[in-house]
Amino acid sequence: MSKRTLLTYYSSSSNANTSNTDEGTSQPKKSKVEFHFSDIVGDPGNRKPIDHYAFEIRDQVKRAYALSGPTQPVNHTFPRRWQSGEWRSFQKIWFEKHDWLEYSVSKDAAFCLYCYLFFEPGKPEKFGSDVFAKSGYVNWKKALYTFERHGNCKTHNNARLKCDDFMNQRTSVTHKFINTSKEDEIRYKIRLTSSLDVARYLIEQGDAFRGHDESNTSINKGKFREMIDWYKNKKKKVKDAYEKGSTRCQMISHHIQKDLTKACARRVTTVIMDEIGDRNFSVLIDESRDVSIKEQMAVILRFVNDQGKVMERFLGLQHVNRCTAAVLKEALVSMLSCHKLTVSRLRGQGYDGASNMRGEFNSVQKLIRGENPYAFYVHCFAHQLQLVVVTVATFSPVIADFFNYVPLIVNTVGASCMRKDVLLAKHHDVLLQKVENGEISTGRGLN
Repeated sequence: MSKRTLLTYYSSSSNANTSNTDEGTSQPKKSKVEFHFSDIVGDPGNRKPIDHYAFEIRDQVKRAYALSGPTQPVNHTFPRRWQSGEWRSFQKIWFEKHDWLEYSVSKDAAFCLYCYLFFEPGKPEKFGSDVFAKSGYVNWKKALYTFERHGNCKTHNNARLKCDDFMNQRTSVTHKFINTSKEDEIRYKIRLTSSLDVARYLIEQGDAFRGHDESNTSINKGKFREMIDWYKNKKKKVKDAYEKGSTRCQMISHHIQKDLTKACARRVTTVIMDEIGDRNFSVLIDESRDVSIKEQMAVILRFVNDQGKVMERFLGLQHVNRCTAAVLKEALVSMLSCHKLTVSRLRGQGYDGASNMRGEFNSVQKLIRGENPYAFYVHCFAHQLQLVVVTVATFSPVIADFFNYVPLIVNTVGASCMRKDVLLAKHHDVLLQKVENGEISTGRGLN
């Protein structure tokens, strides 16, 4: 999926569901139900039906799965079954013949992406449309014949056409009701591009987007809106695009800011997935509590690129409500599945020394090795070094006193600006004295 298509999806979907309320108009009520890209389940056998989602987010769910594409784990080792007097298994070459085909690792079954998204229950089922949408197809002996007939059946083709029309914004009912001129489309693209440029800059700098008061009378509307205003003053065509365009489609509301951020995050993740390709990889996992008092599991991937260099890429954060081995293992598998990575390609696990992570019987590493014996566990070296430092500090009184005194000094000096100035002045005098005595040398970056 191209970057332009991805951004068009996020901007248009948010624009259709929430009208912009920047010019003093009343703000619509925000839906209580939200769907995030991290909620996508890569394994088709573990997905819940579309009609089980809340009505107001079904379109978001369908569009997210359609953009993600079918789950085709080509590097998975497909298990063999005894069927009709022979050992049979799913064949990865079937993915090349049928672009709609999906495979569930958990159920060892085949599914159809289009039938899952747009299958209409209650209508006559032909050539396993209901099977491909819900339970999955497992008869590998007749797989080639069934796949061919399913791909040509009317039910499947109707679902595919509905998906194509659904993803084409110009064929939507909303687009038919809105009459826009060519100039309006150009202004819309200028507003979208300017908002995206500002969002990318703030993301690269790690700055906050929103301010405490973003009303038109506010002195400081936050970095995002203030930079948009600065952008308009620097470029006349941008200013004209905002002033002459629709007041309800300014592309600067907090909903648009969030969607642009998600689009950028997905773009970065796509680049990482392309870099990994079909290579094997290892994972580094650690949990930490954030400022909102939520336990977050950070996942980092390690792999070897084409130049033979070991690369580390941050995959994302996953909120976990408990730190048990089963919950952490399920969260890891879910995140990998969301990005179409399978446990069968996992070759290493790096955790800390906690019992729920490295234990021999019911830990995370043991549960994963139960599915993939080649996913070897290695105690994280950074955590090992920390344990060594703690042990050395415990048995050395001098080092123990040092670590005890340093926090006291930092807390005492940091609580007062005057104490900090006195300490800096004293340190400055000591440095000058050492330079005059020739004890230390001067130079750029020294002292």
